Amino acid sequence: MNSWELDLLHQINHEWTSHLLDWLMPALSAIDAWVPLLALAAILTAIRGGRRARLMLLCAAFAVAIADGVVCKSLKSAVGRTRPRDAMAGVVIRDLAPGRPAAARLFKQPVVTISAAPEDGRVPGKSFPSSHTANMFAVATVIALSFRAWGIVAFVIAAGVAWSRIYVGAHWPGDIPPSIGIGILTGWLVTQAVAKVSARVTPRAPRSAGDTG
Repeated sequence: MNSWELDLLHQINHEWTSHLLDWLMPALSAIDAWVPLLALAAILTAIRGGRRARLMLLCAAFAVAIADGVVCKSLKSAVGRTRPRDAMAGVVIRDLAPGRPAAARLFKQPVVTISAAPEDGRVPGKSFPSSHTANMFAVATVIALSFRAWGIVAFVIAAGVAWSRIYVGAHWPGDIPPSIGIGILTGWLVTQAVAKVSARVTPRAPRSAGDTG
């Protein structure tokens, strides 16, 4: 890793901290804890949002499947970059306390530990790219292309998730910009592809007899 990554990691992980962030950042990283709320939001959007909203949900699902299951998974295996918390001693590891159901973790005191030096030297890992970051920016891009105002909110949340991955010691700062690019590009490409397919399969309204244009 580069010296600037070590310096920035130290600043985010050690210096730019607070009691609020010690809960908020692990909470943003704990996607599983938000699944019930996200599922409810998706159901309500599908029911009340109309065709455009349902297409948006379809695009979001495809974008996450590609960004996470194809692009990030392949790159993680090929690169094998070790996570900060596994690569060196002194990284502050922050996580929500265990709990069932997963949403209950949001209401528990976060667990904070300090990483130890690896015993066997370099430990292969899955630090690059950040799937959390890629997935969130893919979804934010899809939302922004469908509903601009909500897209701004989604990008703010995605940025928070990206920052949280450094804060909790799961990723190096250098992992984040490429992961953002993967997410945005995937979200845009999927949205364009679905829009073209939808335009082809959607029957056109018949032209009236007086329509000569």
